[in-house]
Amino acid sequence: MVTKPPEQTTLATQESATLDAYERTYMTGLGEVLYRGKRPAPRWMQLLTGSMAIVGVAMFFTPAWATGLVFVPLGIVLWALFSVLRFTVAHGGVKVQYGIFGPTIPTPAIESAEAVDYDWKKFGGWGIRRSLAGEWIYNMPGDHGRAVRIVWRDARGARRVTLIGTPNPESAVAAIGVATASLRPAAVSGTLGVGSLDE
Repeated sequence: MVTKPPEQTTLATQESATLDAYERTYMTGLGEVLYRGKRPAPRWMQLLTGSMAIVGVAMFFTPAWATGLVFVPLGIVLWALFSVLRFTVAHGGVKVQYGIFGPTIPTPAIESAEAVDYDWKKFGGWGIRRSLAGEWIYNMPGDHGRAVRIVWRDARGARRVTLIGTPNPESAVAAIGVATASLRPAAVSGTLGVGSLDE
């Protein structure tokens, strides 16, 4: 059962109320947005993921300069993929993107959503991780070990568990509650929506 939402969910309670060009292009199509989360990686993590590009630039001044032609674009790609964690909750579903990776979970496919405290050691760190129990997490430093835990069914009917790290999971859970409450009773008890996996 999805946690019952409070009577009002406002943009002021969200992590980021700003719609940027990336979201406008790649994270639409699920209807009215009820919650928007955008968490850039800490500066040290961005430096770590982009360090290959930095090494590549340094190589341009050595006899191995040609290797830099490979390292620079590869480092830029790694930085772009893992520098921002985004997710939106809309009437039509939840969309998660860590770089270009993440699932789209239609509202009718959601069985439950709750705010949880998680142990990062269970997942082995930050990024896109899978626990031994088969649960996926999308997280980065700074979420204080808190996440939204969504149990849902994919297109094959298999049960999936996805966690999204965020310091304020209650707001996202409330928005999911608003979305599921807007479904017709037949949609809630009948056929589930089709989830898509980009994991």
